[in-house]
Amino acid sequence: MRRTIIITGATSGIGNALAKWLAKYGHLVIAVGRNEKALEELTRLYPANIKAIICDLTKDEDRTKITNSLPADLDGVYLVSNAGIAVPGLLANLTEEEWDRHYLINTKAPVFLTKLLLPHLKNGGRVLNISTGLAHSSLPGFSAYGVSKAALYMMKEFCNTELHDQNITFGSAMPGIVDTPIQEHIRSTSIAEFPAVGLFKGFKQRDELLAPVTVAKFLAWLLLETDKKEFSNGEWDIYNMSHHQYWAEIGEIKPRHNQNADNAKSALK
Repeated sequence: MRRTIIITGATSGIGNALAKWLAKYGHLVIAVGRNEKALEELTRLYPANIKAIICDLTKDEDRTKITNSLPADLDGVYLVSNAGIAVPGLLANLTEEEWDRHYLINTKAPVFLTKLLLPHLKNGGRVLNISTGLAHSSLPGFSAYGVSKAALYMMKEFCNTELHDQNITFGSAMPGIVDTPIQEHIRSTSIAEFPAVGLFKGFKQRDELLAPVTVAKFLAWLLLETDKKEFSNGEWDIYNMSHHQYWAEIGEIKPRHNQNADNAKSALK
């Protein structure tokens, strides 16, 4: 069945890989992002299956571009809220502006985009929020990121309670440690700003980073192949081996050597 799937943050990393994967298999992808050049490249690759929307999700008027791109009578739409930021910073150095920006992008924007899309999500729609292990356990330097994502996780729980009668299902997934621009930025942070930076450099040095296409396969399976009860249940973890048989190749999920760093292991896209 051909689905209409909106993906935010589709210009790089996980969102970009997921847009390509879903378009490759015939779904209509509404690719949302701020990088016009990256969006143009996506549409060149799959002109029949990808529709690009240049959008700053923090702005009300930009979010309406997404709803305006959909036929008025279209329902059962899927939404992947993938766009987000994760800037390391200790509480002692954290500014209100940095805190507010994490909340605005990681929590408020996806919540109010979901609200705007409710008429299109009804009758079989799904919302998949991209989460993090840091929504459930702490690592010094990521309070703004972790708290904003924890709030998004709880919105998923509330939405499943409030909107079940509209046949909309909400899920949440931790994509693991992925080779994306966010990881690159974290590794470039000074030890004074982020004392745990060595942990993230170690992920790269030990070749523990997952390929974005691996995460795309996981998310596509979760979004399209699980039933409603499975999809909405708790927090899906890419490293949980119980579901690898359904979507992953043998050896595709790289082992994690430092088990004492599990509060960061399921962390960042």
